[in-house]
Amino acid sequence: MITVSQEQLDAVEYLLSQSAQGNHVLFELDMVRKVFATPTLLMTDQEIKAVEQHIEKIITLESIDQQKAYLDQLPENTLHSVVKTYFNIVENNLFEKGSKRH
Repeated sequence: MITVSQEQLDAVEYLLSQSAQGNHVLFELDMVRKVFATPTLLMTDQEIKAVEQHIEKIITLESIDQQKAYLDQLPENTLHSVVKTYFNIVENNLFEKGSKRH
């Protein structure tokens, strides 16, 4: 668990709200398409921990440009896992904020 400032929390909420509207600020559309065109593989506990650390690192970076630069340096398979995890977070956030549940 990490501690984030109100400014960092606001930035995360901005990214999630933009993604919920289809504006995926951190990711290029072609890359997102490529990620979701590949099958999702089960991750080991070690891989899950690594992805969590990457998400935490992204949150602590001050600007979207820094976040994108960080993502650009990740190995492709790691980036794919981070992207899928990010979209899972977006989906869960939408579900939690939804007022109607069936």
